[in-house]
Amino acid sequence: MTNHRSFALLLVAACLIAGNASGAAALASAEDSSSPAPLAPGAYLGLKPPGETPKLLAPGIIDIPGRSVGNVVFSPDATECYFTVFDGAWTNSRILFSRYENGAWTHPALASFADGRQENAMLFSRDGNRLYFGVSASPTDQELWMVQRASREEEWSKPQPLPAPLNSLLKSFKAQVFLQTADGTMYFVSNRDVGHGDIYRTVSEPGQPLQAKNLGAPVNSELDKVDLGISPDGHTLIFFSKPNRPGVTNNATDLFICFDNGHGGWTTPVNMGEGFNTLADVEYAPTFSQDGLVLFFSRFDGKHGDVYWVSTSALERFRKVSH
Repeated sequence: MTNHRSFALLLVAACLIAGNASGAAALASAEDSSSPAPLAPGAYLGLKPPGETPKLLAPGIIDIPGRSVGNVVFSPDATECYFTVFDGAWTNSRILFSRYENGAWTHPALASFADGRQENAMLFSRDGNRLYFGVSASPTDQELWMVQRASREEEWSKPQPLPAPLNSLLKSFKAQVFLQTADGTMYFVSNRDVGHGDIYRTVSEPGQPLQAKNLGAPVNSELDKVDLGISPDGHTLIFFSKPNRPGVTNNATDLFICFDNGHGGWTTPVNMGEGFNTLADVEYAPTFSQDGLVLFFSRFDGKHGDVYWVSTSALERFRKVSH
């Protein structure tokens, strides 16, 4: 699974703003606090939203035997779907898409802005008119890129890298995963200071450069954290951890969850256990829908990766055991 980390090297927030390139001010906009669009007819590939038991997302459409799927994102109204696919050995990542039009979903096709680079880890802006994604030349050389449009009916623009401070901060920390909550706080995984993957968040002070702060214990430890996902309200954090973290079985990697403790810190992460995790597979790529009602994650069984989805109401039971 050495190449797996490239599947979601950069995960960008739905509320990121790139119209203003001047420092941290580029991250602030009225869009940040806006509510995502209501679900439209045909939403989520025409499927009934999931219950509290994780299940495969769209077998035969997104989940196809013989290929691995990274993260999956839907537009705010859930009528467009973009997802990363890989060859069997976690190589040659590319972005496919499908959309609902004329009463039906289109057959998945290569995204118009994909140009053969290692592209991965997409997320929509909250108005659905920007799409952010990662471009990785190597595991230690990644950038955040963006395409935009005036409306759903328009074509995407030519892709372009985001300006400072995002890419400069990302490169300086050799970040592996990058995301953002609705209030503009950014989270990422980096091994810059400690030699293993820790989770950081950004701190923005007026007139000061964007800074990064380690979340510290109990979230961070001497063991790697990878592929983090955070709810839009910033109160629920999920990540996968590599072997030897307490609770991981049979050298698999499992999803762990923790919660905002209301005092500026986080509860102790707990293994999400049966239903979310398996004894020998790799669970990864936790991603929240923009309304916070659905959690997506992927599972690799040694041959290919599948995508699952579940109602976030299923996460509440973990709050009782995460202290």
